[in-house]
Amino acid sequence: MIKLENILRESVLDTYTKQIARDIINAFKDKRDFEEFYVLERGGEEAEFDLIVKFHERPNQDYSHSITGGGSADELSLDIEYNPKDFPQAMNDLNAEVFETVRHELEHVGQQNFDDMFVVNGEDHDTYQGYLTSNVEVPAYVQGFITRARKKKQTLNQVMEDWHKENILNFEEHTDANWSEIKDVWLNWAKTNKDKLRKIKA
Repeated sequence: MIKLENILRESVLDTYTKQIARDIINAFKDKRDFEEFYVLERGGEEAEFDLIVKFHERPNQDYSHSITGGGSADELSLDIEYNPKDFPQAMNDLNAEVFETVRHELEHVGQQNFDDMFVVNGEDHDTYQGYLTSNVEVPAYVQGFITRARKKKQTLNQVMEDWHKENILNFEEHTDANWSEIKDVWLNWAKTNKDKLRKIKA
Protein backbone atom coordinates (compact mmCIF):
# COMPACT_ATOMS: atom_id res chain seq x y z
CA MET A 1 0.00 0.00 0.00
CA ILE A 2 2.79 2.46 0.87
CA LYS A 3 4.64 1.55 -2.32
CA LEU A 4 1.57 2.30 -4.45
CA GLU A 5 1.11 5.64 -2.70
CA ASN A 6 4.72 6.56 -3.47
CA ILE A 7 4.32 5.60 -7.13
CA LEU A 8 1.22 7.80 -7.39
CA ARG A 9 3.01 10.70 -5.73
CA GLU A 10 6.00 10.43 -8.04
CA SER A 11 3.72 10.60 -11.08
CA VAL A 12 2.46 13.99 -9.86
CA LEU A 13 5.96 15.43 -10.30
CA ASP A 14 6.10 13.86 -13.76
CA THR A 15 2.84 15.62 -14.66
CA TYR A 16 4.18 18.99 -13.49
CA THR A 17 7.42 18.32 -15.37
CA LYS A 18 5.48 17.93 -18.62
CA GLN A 19 3.50 21.13 -18.08
CA ILE A 20 6.51 23.24 -17.08
CA ALA A 21 8.81 21.83 -19.79
CA ARG A 22 6.20 22.53 -22.47
CA ASP A 23 5.81 26.10 -21.22
CA ILE A 24 9.60 26.54 -21.46
CA ILE A 25 9.82 25.06 -24.97
CA ASN A 26 6.98 27.31 -26.17
CA ALA A 27 8.79 30.33 -24.73
CA PHE A 28 11.99 29.21 -26.48
CA LYS A 29 10.16 28.98 -29.81
CA ASP A 30 8.89 32.54 -29.26
CA LYS A 31 12.42 33.67 -28.26
CA ARG A 32 11.22 35.26 -25.03
CA ASP A 33 12.38 34.90 -21.43
CA PHE A 34 9.76 33.28 -19.26
CA GLU A 35 8.58 33.79 -15.69
CA GLU A 36 5.60 32.07 -14.10
CA PHE A 37 4.25 31.25 -10.65
CA TYR A 38 3.30 27.60 -9.99
CA VAL A 39 1.52 25.83 -7.17
CA LEU A 40 2.50 22.18 -6.97
CA GLU A 41 0.05 19.96 -5.09
CA ARG A 42 1.31 16.59 -3.92
CA GLY A 43 0.04 14.19 -1.25
CA GLY A 44 -2.10 16.83 0.49
CA GLU A 45 0.78 19.32 0.63
CA GLU A 46 1.55 22.33 -1.56
CA ALA A 47 4.70 23.96 -2.84
CA GLU A 48 4.60 27.44 -4.33
CA PHE A 49 7.50 28.53 -6.49
CA ASP A 50 8.51 30.96 -9.20
CA LEU A 51 9.88 29.62 -12.46
CA ILE A 52 12.45 31.92 -14.07
CA VAL A 53 13.85 31.00 -17.49
CA LYS A 54 16.35 33.06 -19.44
CA PHE A 55 17.53 32.36 -22.99
CA HIS A 56 20.92 33.51 -24.24
CA GLU A 57 21.98 33.43 -27.89
CA ARG A 58 25.54 32.14 -28.27
CA PRO A 59 26.29 32.06 -32.02
CA ASN A 60 29.99 31.30 -31.44
CA GLN A 61 29.65 28.24 -29.21
CA ASP A 62 30.57 24.85 -30.70
CA TYR A 63 27.49 23.01 -29.43
CA SER A 64 23.77 23.54 -29.89
CA HIS A 65 22.83 24.37 -26.30
CA SER A 66 23.60 24.08 -22.62
CA ILE A 67 21.27 24.34 -19.65
CA THR A 68 22.09 25.43 -16.11
CA GLY A 69 19.36 24.89 -13.55
CA GLY A 70 18.65 25.60 -9.91
CA GLY A 71 15.90 24.56 -7.54
CA SER A 72 15.08 25.70 -4.01
CA ALA A 73 12.04 25.85 -1.75
CA ASP A 74 10.45 28.72 -3.68
CA GLU A 75 12.25 29.05 -7.02
CA LEU A 76 13.12 26.96 -10.05
CA SER A 77 15.45 28.65 -12.52
CA LEU A 78 16.94 27.73 -15.89
CA ASP A 79 19.51 29.54 -18.01
CA ILE A 80 19.57 28.19 -21.56
CA GLU A 81 22.44 29.14 -23.85
CA TYR A 82 21.89 28.19 -27.48
CA ASN A 83 23.45 28.56 -30.90
CA PRO A 84 20.66 29.71 -33.23
CA LYS A 85 22.41 28.11 -36.23
CA ASP A 86 21.69 24.66 -34.74
CA PHE A 87 17.93 25.14 -34.56
CA PRO A 88 15.43 23.74 -35.36
CA GLN A 89 17.62 20.64 -36.01
CA ALA A 90 18.62 20.37 -32.33
CA MET A 91 15.07 20.83 -31.04
CA ASN A 92 14.56 17.19 -29.99
CA ASP A 93 17.76 17.17 -27.95
CA LEU A 94 16.89 20.50 -26.32
CA ASN A 95 13.40 19.25 -25.54
CA ALA A 96 14.74 16.09 -23.83
CA GLU A 97 17.27 18.07 -21.80
CA VAL A 98 14.66 20.64 -20.71
CA PHE A 99 12.46 17.79 -19.45
CA GLU A 100 15.45 16.23 -17.65
CA THR A 101 16.51 19.51 -16.02
CA VAL A 102 13.00 20.47 -14.93
CA ARG A 103 12.47 17.04 -13.34
CA HIS A 104 15.85 17.29 -11.60
CA GLU A 105 15.08 20.73 -10.18
CA LEU A 106 11.52 19.76 -9.18
CA GLU A 107 13.10 17.05 -7.05
CA HIS A 108 14.97 19.81 -5.17
CA VAL A 109 11.76 21.85 -4.81
CA GLY A 110 10.10 18.73 -3.39
CA GLN A 111 12.99 18.03 -1.02
CA GLN A 112 12.45 21.44 0.56
CA ASN A 113 8.63 21.39 0.66
CA PHE A 114 7.27 17.86 1.14
CA ASP A 115 7.73 15.94 4.37
CA ASP A 116 8.29 12.54 2.77
CA MET A 117 10.88 13.94 0.33
CA PHE A 118 12.76 16.09 2.84
CA VAL A 119 16.51 15.49 2.77
CA VAL A 120 19.03 16.80 5.28
CA ASN A 121 22.22 17.61 3.44
CA GLY A 122 25.15 16.88 5.68
CA GLU A 123 27.57 15.56 3.10
CA ASP A 124 30.83 16.78 1.64
CA HIS A 125 30.39 19.17 -1.27
CA ASP A 126 34.07 20.16 -1.35
CA THR A 127 34.65 17.79 -4.25
CA TYR A 128 32.82 17.34 -7.54
CA GLN A 129 32.28 13.67 -6.77
CA GLY A 130 30.98 14.54 -3.30
CA TYR A 131 28.47 16.90 -4.85
CA LEU A 132 27.30 14.41 -7.51
CA THR A 133 26.88 11.60 -4.98
CA SER A 134 25.31 13.62 -2.15
CA ASN A 135 21.95 12.51 -0.76
CA VAL A 136 20.38 15.67 -2.20
CA GLU A 137 21.75 15.32 -5.73
CA VAL A 138 21.52 11.56 -6.36
CA PRO A 139 17.69 11.37 -6.48
CA ALA A 140 17.54 14.60 -8.50
CA TYR A 141 20.00 13.35 -11.10
CA VAL A 142 18.38 9.91 -11.38
CA GLN A 143 14.86 11.32 -11.68
CA GLY A 144 16.06 13.72 -14.37
CA PHE A 145 17.86 10.94 -16.26
CA ILE A 146 14.76 8.75 -16.18
CA THR A 147 12.75 11.60 -17.66
CA ARG A 148 15.31 12.12 -20.44
CA ALA A 149 15.47 8.38 -21.14
CA ARG A 150 11.69 8.24 -21.61
CA LYS A 151 11.76 11.26 -23.93
CA LYS A 152 14.62 9.87 -26.05
CA LYS A 153 13.53 6.22 -25.79
CA GLN A 154 16.93 5.23 -24.42
CA THR A 155 18.11 3.17 -21.47
CA LEU A 156 19.12 4.77 -18.20
CA ASN A 157 22.70 3.63 -18.82
CA GLN A 158 22.79 5.34 -22.26
CA VAL A 159 21.47 8.60 -20.85
CA MET A 160 24.05 8.59 -18.05
CA GLU A 161 26.86 7.96 -20.53
CA ASP A 162 25.58 10.79 -22.74
CA TRP A 163 25.49 13.10 -19.71
CA HIS A 164 29.10 12.16 -18.89
CA LYS A 165 30.21 13.04 -22.45
CA GLU A 166 28.33 16.35 -22.27
CA ASN A 167 30.06 17.18 -18.98
CA ILE A 168 33.51 15.80 -19.78
CA LEU A 169 35.16 19.19 -19.18
CA ASN A 170 34.02 19.08 -15.55
CA PHE A 171 35.65 15.68 -15.15
CA GLU A 172 38.84 16.91 -16.80
CA GLU A 173 38.90 19.83 -14.37
CA HIS A 174 38.10 17.65 -11.34
CA THR A 175 40.45 14.76 -11.98
CA ASP A 176 39.67 13.17 -8.61
CA ALA A 177 36.06 12.50 -9.70
CA ASN A 178 35.67 8.84 -10.65
CA TRP A 179 32.93 8.51 -13.28
CA SER A 180 32.51 4.76 -12.77
CA GLU A 181 31.94 5.18 -9.01
CA ILE A 182 29.51 8.07 -9.52
CA LYS A 183 27.50 6.13 -12.09
CA ASP A 184 27.39 3.09 -9.78
CA VAL A 185 25.96 5.25 -6.97
CA TRP A 186 23.25 6.57 -9.32
CA LEU A 187 22.37 3.12 -10.71
CA ASN A 188 22.29 1.61 -7.21
CA TRP A 189 19.93 4.35 -6.04
CA ALA A 190 17.66 3.66 -9.04
CA LYS A 191 17.64 -0.08 -8.25
CA THR A 192 17.04 0.45 -4.53
CA ASN A 193 14.16 2.85 -5.22
CA LYS A 194 12.71 1.06 -8.25
CA ASP A 195 9.29 0.70 -6.61
CA LYS A 196 9.00 4.50 -6.55
CA LEU A 197 10.20 4.99 -10.12
CA ARG A 198 8.31 4.65 -13.34
CA LYS A 199 9.45 1.61 -15.30
CA ILE A 200 12.51 2.06 -17.47
CA LYS A 201 15.27 -0.26 -18.68
CA ALA A 202 18.57 0.07 -16.82
